[in-house]
Amino acid sequence: SDPARSGHQERIFHARDMVLPALVHIQPVLEVFRAGEKGKLAITGSGVIFSPEGYILTNTHVVGKAQRLSCTLFNHEEIEARLIGVDPLSDLAVIKIEMSRAGPGVRHAPLGVSGRLEVGQVVMAMGSPLGLARSLTLGVISSLDRYFPESMLPTGAVTGTFNTWIQTDAAINPGNSGGPLVNLSGEVIGINARAITQVGENLGFAIPIDLAKEIAAELIARGQIARSWIGVSWQRLKGLGEHFGVVDDQGALVGSVLSGSPAAEAGLRPGDVVTSIDDQPVAARFEEELPQLQKMIADLPIGRTILVRLVRKGETLSTSLTTRARPTAEARELECRDWGFTVSEVTQERAQILRLPDDKGVLVSGVKTNSFADEAGLRRNDILMV
Repeated sequence: SDPARSGHQERIFHARDMVLPALVHIQPVLEVFRAGEKGKLAITGSGVIFSPEGYILTNTHVVGKAQRLSCTLFNHEEIEARLIGVDPLSDLAVIKIEMSRAGPGVRHAPLGVSGRLEVGQVVMAMGSPLGLARSLTLGVISSLDRYFPESMLPTGAVTGTFNTWIQTDAAINPGNSGGPLVNLSGEVIGINARAITQVGENLGFAIPIDLAKEIAAELIARGQIARSWIGVSWQRLKGLGEHFGVVDDQGALVGSVLSGSPAAEAGLRPGDVVTSIDDQPVAARFEEELPQLQKMIADLPIGRTILVRLVRKGETLSTSLTTRARPTAEARELECRDWGFTVSEVTQERAQILRLPDDKGVLVSGVKTNSFADEAGLRRNDILMV
């Protein structure tokens, strides 16, 4: 037998052959607002077919603002896809092709379980980096608990709120976004979403497939995700517990409370330490525990009245609040062409991240050089009040 096809190598080939026919190269044409004007931009991304009906998992930042979705399949057939739904908060999206028009050889890939992954496990990142036809990089899982403080997609939507990330040293390049992270059994265990190239080599991050399955099922059923919201941004407690009169691993620190939110109406304040929600103990000693807390609140039924126990200046208090539907995460944008600038909506979440007192006014998202707006001194991130 051929020694090149033995043992470990054989498993890689097998896993590759399980997923390669499900790999999709996505070429969306996006509507973008850049440098103070509106335009169109053709980009490249990846996706993976995960069902016999032709549903495809990818990233919101790849397809979210697409005017048109063109996909190149494993057999080099080019086919149009339609958008089923996006979820900026997880950076996941579902699109769909007609499998009857996909041609020979194309099939869906099996989804695995990310909850059973281990650090050191061998994985493959697959996709279409830099517009190349197909690629596969090999590496290991470096961490399962990587946390990024809430970051924003180019659309102004907050993302990465409900999950820690799978970190891998398998190279994830531009164009690999939305492609699958695969184990050696040929199961998709993550959706590649980002790479960090500024601070080191081989830092790739994928969204766990357990979350992706949950999001995909709801997007297919309803076209959008409904979540509960109370208007709190949380901070870790590590090293601060003594100052607030609690033990470090008992509670989560309220960082800010949005004016007019359920939490504000219930009297929650920055500096409160919440110890339980509906008798479920809450703990966020480390930043990596914050997504779990945020997901627990988001998964509550909308309109549910919950009991919140907290410690304020050493005193134990309780209050009840009623959850609301989470406000839309997408910030609408508008071009002021005659003046040479673009503005975007100040969403409640963006106000919280930018430390604004409220969501009044609009945010200047770009200023065109030598325009009236530029000469008048208008600058990016200025807030215009009516």
